Amino acid sequence: MTETASPPLSRLIRDTEGLLLPLTEMADDVAITRVEFGFDLPKAPTDSSAAPHTAPHTASPAEAAGHASLTGTVVLATEPVRSPAGLDAVLSAHAGAAALVVPPGTHSHLGDGVDLRGTTGEVPVLLERSPHVTWSEILVHLRQLTEGATSALAWPDVDDLSALAAVIAETTGASITIEDPASRVLAHANLGDELDEIRRETILSGAIPDWRIAELEESGFLDTVRRSTDVVERPAEGTSPARSVIALRSEGELIGTIWAAYPAEVDHEPLREVLRDAARAALPVMLRTLRRSPFEKRIRREALGAILAGSADLGPSATLLSLPFSGSFCVLAFTESAPDREPVLRFHLRAAFADAVLARIESGTGAHLAALVQMSEPTDAAQIRDHVLSALRRSLPSDEALSFGVGSPVDRLDEVHRSWSEAVYVVDAVHGRRRGLGCRGRGAMSGGPASGGDEEAPTIVGATVEDAAAEVIGLRVADTLLAVERDAHGGEPAGRSGDIGSIARPARALAGHDAQHNGSLLETLRVYFATVGNSAEASRRLHVHTNSLRHRLGRIEEITGLSTAEPAERLWLELSVLAHDRAGG
Repeated sequence: MTETASPPLSRLIRDTEGLLLPLTEMADDVAITRVEFGFDLPKAPTDSSAAPHTAPHTASPAEAAGHASLTGTVVLATEPVRSPAGLDAVLSAHAGAAALVVPPGTHSHLGDGVDLRGTTGEVPVLLERSPHVTWSEILVHLRQLTEGATSALAWPDVDDLSALAAVIAETTGASITIEDPASRVLAHANLGDELDEIRRETILSGAIPDWRIAELEESGFLDTVRRSTDVVERPAEGTSPARSVIALRSEGELIGTIWAAYPAEVDHEPLREVLRDAARAALPVMLRTLRRSPFEKRIRREALGAILAGSADLGPSATLLSLPFSGSFCVLAFTESAPDREPVLRFHLRAAFADAVLARIESGTGAHLAALVQMSEPTDAAQIRDHVLSALRRSLPSDEALSFGVGSPVDRLDEVHRSWSEAVYVVDAVHGRRRGLGCRGRGAMSGGPASGGDEEAPTIVGATVEDAAAEVIGLRVADTLLAVERDAHGGEPAGRSGDIGSIARPARALAGHDAQHNGSLLETLRVYFATVGNSAEASRRLHVHTNSLRHRLGRIEEITGLSTAEPAERLWLELSVLAHDRAGG
């Protein structure tokens, strides 16, 4: 049975990294027993004659009792701190608390009179709330951390499931998988190069295969695991090795399982003991993983969004995401994927880049999955592209379509926004090329040699800015022209002002005609330009006769007043289509 225990202040500080920013040092590690708002606490009597920045006075019995009542307490002091004297007053009012959480910006009032080293029973450790989270979110998070604390015997102190899986694997010689109640893989550690087919498919797909779950359900094994409070054994079958499984429970509720696959030479009795201890150690980590407050994903998304947008104040975001200000960074942008497939994509990206920070970010052209990766040494964009292509093509189903762009690597966090901007332009260019050409051949964009004919198209395509330089330039020109028009018309969406010289006017006229007549003139123009004016190829892509294509081009000239045969008018038509698509149609 797992015994609950009060977590030490050091663990609480570690588990709130990025949410709470330490302002002062911790002198002594104390056990945290409760978390309270300051306004919910009874006011302890204080000596009103004591002025800030004066020598310490001897506490009265009433003050001493008030200080003692705050022992082991984390106090959330929500009132704004506007001066060093105000900070001194807050510290005095909550003397005896283990830690004091103060509002954002308090660090600017750390004066010479503030003790920068908390003292047990007297001066609380100061923690500043990140501007990315609210007071109620911090309260919920801290209370969850204190409620999820356990005593894990003499098990090594691990703070994430991947580290725990690695420790179990090294201790036992078994290959470990930690899963949630829905059989999704949360962490794994494999020893040796050989993987049995079930484990390989489980790791690659991020979950136990459906056929395997059905098999385990039918045999009654999963039901035994769910009801058991101890290790359950499944003997080896053919090429599938023996497995030991233990359920993780919190107050009787099943919250996950630990699976150990081991070869015949591993003694399963010591393994059973290790799994029992591991289950106790895993409980607080699993609770933090599964019961993360909804705000955690949001604040990480907002923090990454601030970095990608080039925020002038990167400090809070960098701290929250544990990112250094200098290093080797690169950003990748992925096309939007189906909701049920995105977790699998995230799983494999984290396998390819252990320190990747992932979030869905809105850009000017829609939502993209952003991946900010850190490299241990400088790596060029082409190497990153090839690494991702190799990892995803090996892991994802062969029929899964996906496009991504790689921004140029940078060596400073405040330059990451440039890499992101490039990555978005590149993935948009990749998407545009696939849309216009039907993605024939692998081409330079995927990192392979250019090829023609009717070779089967790759489903996963990645590119760098060098791979798609011409398309990126075109998109940037279109965006610049749209921005100029918006400014000229007081922020009104470009192409909707009625100005005959509007960049997007010809494409909008074609889109309007198509909507009224169920036509496809705009798509015809896209494909015609994508095939560089090759009528035979454009006709094949559009599945029409070349005479039909000529008729459509004639209708386009009648509606827009522009001819694809005149260089200046053709340029306007091409930019118009680009601008229309960039503006969202």
